[in-house]
Amino acid sequence: MKKYKAVLFDFDGVLGMTMEDNYHAWNRAFAEYGIDFDKNEYFLLEGLNTKKVAEHFSRNSRVSPEIINNIVILKEKYYVENNNFSLYEGVETTISRLKKGGYLLGLVSGASYVRISATLQKVFLGNFDVVLTGDKVNNCKPHHEPYLNAAKALSMKPSDCVVVENAPLGIESARAAGMYCIAVASTLEKKYLFKADIIINKLLELEGIL
Repeated sequence: MKKYKAVLFDFDGVLGMTMEDNYHAWNRAFAEYGIDFDKNEYFLLEGLNTKKVAEHFSRNSRVSPEIINNIVILKEKYYVENNNFSLYEGVETTISRLKKGGYLLGLVSGASYVRISATLQKVFLGNFDVVLTGDKVNNCKPHHEPYLNAAKALSMKPSDCVVVENAPLGIESARAAGMYCIAVASTLEKKYLFKADIIINKLLELEGIL
């Protein structure tokens, strides 16, 4: 396999076991406005920033922009108050090994910087040479902007970067950016991840690839 120079990770569902907690926070926020929220649909849309998620599920309710913003605020509040955050097995070992191997590392997420920085310890977050969150881009995944901006921040060509994702929109974003994509079947069945170059079952399997 080609020797890449940078590895760009999604956060939710790739490094952090956050999707269930995010789902419950969203579900509670939407329920306050009588808006239906589907878990599987949400998992398939992972990668959108928080505002886009709120807009997507509110599209049939004709709510105002003010209510959209309120839902986003409530969701973030409920997540912070009620989460059982942990990293997936092998994350710290994998990140340490890649750093020692000379890779530049990026974290590219649709989550807000506030949530990620509040969730991850500063020591662990410091492993990443660039942290690009959903509130730092004009176009969220599946647009190629997040991954292209991360590569630019690292002074890397897209072809020098490999992306690790767990959901269709993130995979589309990586491929649109011209990057090799490895998908982890952590939150979705493999049938949803077919556009990735390789599909693995858990992050620890990266050791046999990178």
